[in-house]
Amino acid sequence: MKKNILTVIAFSLVTLCGISQTSDKVYVNDFNIESNWHKYFDVYLDNPSNAFCAFQFDLHLPDGIVLPESTNAFNLNSQRMKTDHTSYVAQLEKGIYRFICYSLSNSVFSGQEGPIADIKVETDGSLTDGTTLTGSIENIILTKTDGNDVKPGKTTFNITIGPAAGIDDLKAEEGELVIYDIRGNRIYDVENLKKGVYIVNGRKIFIDNKNPQKP
Repeated sequence: MKKNILTVIAFSLVTLCGISQTSDKVYVNDFNIESNWHKYFDVYLDNPSNAFCAFQFDLHLPDGIVLPESTNAFNLNSQRMKTDHTSYVAQLEKGIYRFICYSLSNSVFSGQEGPIADIKVETDGSLTDGTTLTGSIENIILTKTDGNDVKPGKTTFNITIGPAAGIDDLKAEEGELVIYDIRGNRIYDVENLKKGVYIVNGRKIFIDNKNPQKP
């Protein structure tokens, strides 16, 4: 009996706090950006269990990285959004930006996975190459056509300062390649490196699967 009462109390707290148990997720993949430069990155929505017509989230950026004051800093993905979806961006405080997308006709997003928008950020030139910073997506609200909200949990991503390197770039390096992952494990298979941060011959480098070009 005591266990049942505790279960009811826990369920009531979850309901009151507006927390939803959901497999839906809003996230950003790790990326690199050069110091004193700009970059577009994608925001992804995986929604296997629900269909949504609106979203809100807060982007938290570390010091030295900002959202520029330009009209093209936030762009909805035309593959997933309908023509009547409208977006809005506001800076809440230093390093925190709120993004909102909605449809007056409650048009549903297309698909169940993939990017929903891209965001442009830029660095102020004070960051050192090889530095890895952390950003996050928080206060996520996904709205269904019946007006009910789903609130996925916070997600984080890493931002590495400096140019990205491709596998071909690594193979072009002279001498022996000594590669470690961020956990300190030695990597010998260069051909099948996954996208991420590695220590290559003592340097911290963001490895892309392809040979990236400067944005």
